[in-house]
Amino acid sequence: MAALVGLLSAQDSVAAQDSAAAKDSAAPKEQKWLQMFNGRDLTGWTPKIRGHAAGVNFADTFRVVDGLLTVNYDKYDAFERRFGHLFYKTEFSNYRLRAEYRFVGPQVKGGPGWAFRNSGLMIHGQSVASMGKDQNFPVSIEVQLLGGREKGERSTANLCTPGTNVVRNGKLFTPHCLDSKSETYRGDGWVTVEVEVRGDKIRHLVDGHTVLEHEAPQLDPRDGQAKKLLADGRDKMLHGGTISLQSESHAVHFRKVEILPLEQPGKWATPLAAKDLATNCKTEGNWTLADGVAKLTPSDGQSGWQRYNHYLWMNGDYAEFEAEFDYRLQARGNSGFYFHVGDVARPVATGVEVQLYATAPGKKRLTDHDSGGIIPGGPPTSNATKPPGEWNHMHVLCENGVILVTLNGRLVHTMRLDHKKIAGRPQTGSIGFQDHSLPLELRNWRVRSL
Repeated sequence: MAALVGLLSAQDSVAAQDSAAAKDSAAPKEQKWLQMFNGRDLTGWTPKIRGHAAGVNFADTFRVVDGLLTVNYDKYDAFERRFGHLFYKTEFSNYRLRAEYRFVGPQVKGGPGWAFRNSGLMIHGQSVASMGKDQNFPVSIEVQLLGGREKGERSTANLCTPGTNVVRNGKLFTPHCLDSKSETYRGDGWVTVEVEVRGDKIRHLVDGHTVLEHEAPQLDPRDGQAKKLLADGRDKMLHGGTISLQSESHAVHFRKVEILPLEQPGKWATPLAAKDLATNCKTEGNWTLADGVAKLTPSDGQSGWQRYNHYLWMNGDYAEFEAEFDYRLQARGNSGFYFHVGDVARPVATGVEVQLYATAPGKKRLTDHDSGGIIPGGPPTSNATKPPGEWNHMHVLCENGVILVTLNGRLVHTMRLDHKKIAGRPQTGSIGFQDHSLPLELRNWRVRSL
């Protein structure tokens, strides 16, 4: 997991705004990224191009040139809807998939306008053997790769759903495509896109930042190709499948395609889904729960933060985990997300805190007491906090000896557990939120073991 970005010390992270340059050099040794592309030929890959049988690489569409896996159209007279996909030999369920790509040259004659600088990483796909000869796209979840036009915004790592649906914000999402929050990437520069698949949750990342999330990928029973798969006995819910690279009429190069298999995660614990806080949490503080929102309303005269029994402590201990939640603070609001707390009567000394703070918009000189900072440790790399009164979304991943903090989709902190400032802290323990005698609201809080 730590291969996502450089494993920086908190002191280094302030200066390292471009973490990509250091990301691979400090990756944990035990992480085994599998190279899906060998840099020489298409061993392990099978082409499937519309109008042709699987294995027929029409017009040498997919080939290796100068060590790059390329999609080429120099042997085409016109595109003629010959949509193609290059399937990897192995199916996967839980993993991180990483690809570095760039678009080059003009679009081939006859390519659809929407396919300008357009390709994709197709995941959870059907087998190449099950595709029809004239089928345009495999039933799959597409992480759409787009290049920018000369003008206008055009995100990448979008979602498209050929024959499938997903769940977004607790509701079934049935439109065919959904734009991500990524920047626009013009020209022929290399772009790094990652896909994280853990259980039923899928995250799209660009240069380490989360640009789109969705859950519960599933076959769409309205789609003709999906109906065939359902009739053949495939489960409606998609728990894995093939991975393929797309050819849609614009030349594209891939210089890296690699995958990191992951273990099946534990089930989500949702502390705020109960009728009362006492079901899943412990506190003597002034916390209330209504309609899935936990609210801290300090009592009259309260100040400070050292009433540790007033913190909101979740039942159970966690070592490696994934946690996410929405939080809302008022102006000058202050709280913290605590984990690996060995003694809830001494959380500051026996745990790690990710700071929650109403950091002023535009603030440049950040400290560990700004949102996303780790205490003790260091400041976030950027100010991703929304203005006071708005909901913020935080994602905290603790895995393989590394803490990753993502705030409102932006990766703002990477820190090793053996960093000198927290090296003596427990590697497992309680999870909770701080009572700093200031109003705080929480919703959509969930945690799972990894």
